[in-house]
Amino acid sequence: MTAMRPDEPAGPGYPSSRARQSARPQRRRRSADRRQGVLTRRELLLGGGALAVLAAIETIEHTPVGSVVGGARRSAPPGMTVLYRSFRSRVLEHDVAYGIAWPPGVAPGARLPVAFGLPGRGGGPASVVAFLSPFLKELVDGGVRPFALASVDGGQSYWHRRASGEDRMAMLTAEFVPLCEQRYHLGGSHARRAGMGWSMGGYGVLLAAETWPHLFSSVVATSPAIWPSYQAMMNGPRDAFDSAADFTAHDVIGHASRLAGTPLLVECGTKDPFYPYVRDLCAVLPPGARSHYLPGGGHDFRSWAKFQPAALRFVAQHLRG
Repeated sequence: MTAMRPDEPAGPGYPSSRARQSARPQRRRRSADRRQGVLTRRELLLGGGALAVLAAIETIEHTPVGSVVGGARRSAPPGMTVLYRSFRSRVLEHDVAYGIAWPPGVAPGARLPVAFGLPGRGGGPASVVAFLSPFLKELVDGGVRPFALASVDGGQSYWHRRASGEDRMAMLTAEFVPLCEQRYHLGGSHARRAGMGWSMGGYGVLLAAETWPHLFSSVVATSPAIWPSYQAMMNGPRDAFDSAADFTAHDVIGHASRLAGTPLLVECGTKDPFYPYVRDLCAVLPPGARSHYLPGGGHDFRSWAKFQPAALRFVAQHLRG
């Protein structure tokens, strides 16, 4: 069986609250970006320490986690079952990779609630499933009612319909969520689905909850890659939205009131370049929304790992069935 290489988790261009709007020669712009805390596209694609972890992950179809595949040991703990496959997306008109993890003691096919994890920019299902599986095992071993994890390739188009026609959000809601229900008996109702995500995926899960209030029973957005304005985005990656109108239509800060009634946890490190913008979001969230700031935490998997035990426990508290 041929192994697939996991997608590399690369986020969007990360902003600084002091990003300058004036045009600069490329070398001077890079220097200024580093002083201001902006991550350049090159730095994002290199991805730091997270890629070193994920580079060792082999993905195959339906192999128990902990087994050795192609000489590389999977990073999730023994006792869980993980499946990686792909489906033909009619929305995207090509195959899309996905991954599912079942908790210890639960065989594939059992009816379970499920937490959908949306990866960061360029991240594939392995960047979510393999990362979260150890935390899920610890939670279930500690007595929390079992639930599954599911993730799908997020691409780089920022979880909304683009001028190119690509629409990863439609793929998620119209194809992947029903696939998990019909083929694997996961989810099936609002009470049995939760949404999680980090970086671009954190933005995506907020957008999904604002657009479809009954999609998820609860939402956790970790280090969401968000901006307060189109100009702020243009000072960063420049390609997360097609136009100012596109940004306005999909602005999760501007439409935060739509999250009323959805149990919500927003997490971010204080050294994360998105931290000022996350604070802007949290200032306008409906009553009852929770936030958690990690002192010194950055925009990386090492920081995100510190959030996950509480994040998974939060969604577990709101899943039913």
